[in-house]
Amino acid sequence: MPSDLYDKYDCAGGFHKLEFDLAIASEIAERINEQTDEMKQSSNKAKRAVARRDQRRATISSEKMGSIMDEWVGE
Repeated sequence: MPSDLYDKYDCAGGFHKLEFDLAIASEIAERINEQTDEMKQSSNKAKRAVARRDQRRATISSEKMGSIMDEWVGE
């Protein structure tokens, strides 16, 4: 609540406490942003890998796939 913040920072050295808390909050926000960016990059890499796999699958003809399956089954 705003009154709690007033009580916390309205004292001797209150401004320094406020600066310290704001610096900590800024550091936390920066770390969250870094982690979020890393996750987005990882997600993009996975999406590209799936797209490449799907593209390779689309280029294999059904006859070639049949022969691959025959070899895999051992017929």
